[in-house]
Amino acid sequence: MNARQQRLVRFVRELHRRDRRGPEAFLIAERPGDGIDAACREPQRMLALKRAEAANRGERASGAAIRLLDRPNAAKRAPAPSLTPRGAAAFDRVLNNRPLSDTDLMHLECIVLPALRPVFDIQNETFETLPGDWAAFNAVRAQIEPIIRGIGRLQLTGHPSYTLVGTGFACGTRAILTNRHVAQIFVQAAQNGQALAFLPGVGCNLEMLAEVGSAASLLLDVTQPLVVSDRWDLALLRVESLPAGVAPVPLAGVPPAAIDGGVATIVGYPSFDPYESFVDQATIFRSVFDRKRLQPGRLNGRADTPSFGRTVSALAHDCSTLGGNSGSALIAADTKQVVGIHFAGVTHQSNYAIPTWELAADPALAGQALNFV
Repeated sequence: MNARQQRLVRFVRELHRRDRRGPEAFLIAERPGDGIDAACREPQRMLALKRAEAANRGERASGAAIRLLDRPNAAKRAPAPSLTPRGAAAFDRVLNNRPLSDTDLMHLECIVLPALRPVFDIQNETFETLPGDWAAFNAVRAQIEPIIRGIGRLQLTGHPSYTLVGTGFACGTRAILTNRHVAQIFVQAAQNGQALAFLPGVGCNLEMLAEVGSAASLLLDVTQPLVVSDRWDLALLRVESLPAGVAPVPLAGVPPAAIDGGVATIVGYPSFDPYESFVDQATIFRSVFDRKRLQPGRLNGRADTPSFGRTVSALAHDCSTLGGNSGSALIAADTKQVVGIHFAGVTHQSNYAIPTWELAADPALAGQALNFV
């Protein structure tokens, strides 16, 4: 196995350790196909088709060219996580340290991973009844839905290279939080005592909807950058007011009791990443990108990771994420609060979020009215 495949196998074992669920815990759903299931072949077929379409239009097959939001079945509900017989067999081989074939590794990537860490659609500002380990969110739906409404997609006008840049969420009546590395795309650094400002000619807004299968839109104008943190990958942006029905999300002021192993979810806008596995993205995210999704997983305590030339003690989690999730809210099921702001990850290893309870001690945020609870 190459290094990437070895990381994949270790990751599957680690997810099993956290969940304590093996292949017997999943429905076995037979899928057609010999050798590699059709479920594995389909993403490659779609990618080839999109590349051909892009070439015919004279475009480069970048992330923008491969987005598949116009597929007829894009608005279908995500199926309950299940395994094929061959996927279950590959999972069992991993857990019992048995030799793995190339076919086993493909099944781990395109069938087992989507079952272990699935992604669900946000539609009509809510989510479907979640199965298995994620059912904890069903009982607290009334508390999670207002948080969902406070999360949006940051998008730009007038920028020469970018339109969609990440995720942000309302943290106060006139402010939203996102990542510093997201804000740097459209914010000029303060120099010679000057205040932060948007790049000349660039506008920013927060799209509060952009749901799968819906053209509905609710735009919130972002008027100016307020703060860029030196401690964390964090930026605060100003809005004049929040629309009706949208309130600041509750930010955890203390660590959750289940900081290691607790059920949590990312809510944000995952984007296609041309540098990551297309199979992972097409199967876990169903080739639907830049739409509001619920991405459940588990909290995994604190972990050191590099950030802007420093080592920070981040909140680790294993929710399935992509680049557009930068600035997403990490919500704990037990506290029903935002406990982290997602900012980075290492494929098949770990994801990292800024612990919200650390923000009160950040000098850059002093005097800012954030919604701590």
